[in-house]
Amino acid sequence: MVVIISCHHFPDDERIYHKQIKSLLRDGHRVLYYTRSSSNLNLSDGQITHINLSINFNINTFIDKVLNSIKSAGNIHQVQIHEVELLPIIKKMKNIFPEVLTIYDVHENMEALYRTYSERTKFLKELSIKVRNFNENRYLKFVDYIILANPPMGIKTYKNQSTIIIENFPKIEYLTSLKEIKQKKRNYILYHGHIGPERGIKELVYAMKQVIKKVPSACLNIIGTFRTKNFEDEIKNLIQELDLQSSVKISEQVAHSQIWGIINKHRVGVIPFRRTPLTEENTPTKLFEMMICGLELVVSKLPPAQFFLNNSVHWCDPDNINSISQSLISALNVKDDLTNIHENQRLIKEKYNWERKQKDYLKLFKD
Repeated sequence: MVVIISCHHFPDDERIYHKQIKSLLRDGHRVLYYTRSSSNLNLSDGQITHINLSINFNINTFIDKVLNSIKSAGNIHQVQIHEVELLPIIKKMKNIFPEVLTIYDVHENMEALYRTYSERTKFLKELSIKVRNFNENRYLKFVDYIILANPPMGIKTYKNQSTIIIENFPKIEYLTSLKEIKQKKRNYILYHGHIGPERGIKELVYAMKQVIKKVPSACLNIIGTFRTKNFEDEIKNLIQELDLQSSVKISEQVAHSQIWGIINKHRVGVIPFRRTPLTEENTPTKLFEMMICGLELVVSKLPPAQFFLNNSVHWCDPDNINSISQSLISALNVKDDLTNIHENQRLIKEKYNWERKQKDYLKLFKD
């Protein structure tokens, strides 16, 4: 039996449940799945037993309850965790079941994440990072494999560990046909994902003022969750100040199962990230989702995207409103030429798909 544990993600998380767990189930594994969330969703179904614990439990209590449950389950072959806070489980599992294979899935470069979001002084940031890394390193000797969700650009923390890169590529089943792509007529632009200053949303809204002067029918849809209430107020006020209410729409984040239909209604996808430690390290999953759906892409010229793509996107300079607007206008003016879309979908079919990556993932669970 495989044990999968997460304490911060929703039960039906796109990477954990829809890709990894479903791959394990199709491969014939039985899965014991623990989550800690406010969701009432129960994913138990034949081969999977899902136990969701209250978000009100602190991490230590959650760990204790999960361990007690695992002990009674028995016949455990592999344990995979998805957050650094759960590393104590790995140590305790090794003490209880020395033969169990332990896997630590690192979703993001946490150092870059902290350097981007923390408002502390540089000295306190770096001190906190050192403390975090020290605490993490205490447990790494009990980890058999580390999964990284991005190519290891600047990631040195795990250089002495057995690591494997398993990116969050989409499934081939979501590939949009060329017939559907050719039917897209409206000048809809899409940004979807987290909504925060580092994502270049403010610059994007300013850019739309220039875009509609050249393409009056252009409409930007921003879909996601604001990182802070202050930033939400700032963006909504900016839209009003620029008189863009009819050209910029904001919607709340939707379930992953619904996002595909939404992406397919748009002609252009935009990823206008600013240059930050986070955006210079982590590959945006939305990049591949927009590629597979056949959107023209406007993307900030940053190392993660450049690692995967070359000339099949409309590059823009990070933090540059004029560059973003010109790239959006260029993308909107592409009508019948599907050269970029052909190339991006070819890359998806040949390289950047989950079906190729799941083979590497499943190898970790061979008895």
